[in-house]
Amino acid sequence: MDNNEIEIESQLQTVKQAIEFLSNISVERYQHVLRPHFTGSSGAHMRHILDHYIALKQGLEAKMIDYNYRHRESNVALCPKSAIIAWLEIKAWLVDVSSLDLSMRLKIVCETSLTESKSSTTSSTLGRELLFVSSHAIHHFSLLSVISSLLGDSSHSDFGMAPATASYLRQSA
Repeated sequence: MDNNEIEIESQLQTVKQAIEFLSNISVERYQHVLRPHFTGSSGAHMRHILDHYIALKQGLEAKMIDYNYRHRESNVALCPKSAIIAWLEIKAWLVDVSSLDLSMRLKIVCETSLTESKSSTTSSTLGRELLFVSSHAIHHFSLLSVISSLLGDSSHSDFGMAPATASYLRQSA
């Protein structure tokens, strides 16, 4: 198995976790904001995760990824079924992208200041950015797991668990 296959397989595991979560949450719970602990709903977190995948997907041809763009008016933040459709589109794209060279050079744009509109640009690779969007998703999955728990729901025990933590737990068993 070459490195691209390993990379894409881990990406597809992330997609699977998202779809499983979305398949088991009601619209009401998906839209609920647990103030004062959170300022966004589970749906807002899911939309934010997808924004990063979409930015990577949309910027790939131009080799310029702009993580500043957000789909704030998207139905993905309001409807779990819409989010599932978006994840299925990402899944199909990931399968296509698996044939590309992970060392493909990219320019990355991202806002870096809370006090003014200021973006930084840096160099990266497709492989690094795939790792980033997956890691970013897992980080938000852990927040979604906490939100679900506070709402009295449960999620799969490894939802939001970092892969390095899962490896550590396997080695410790």
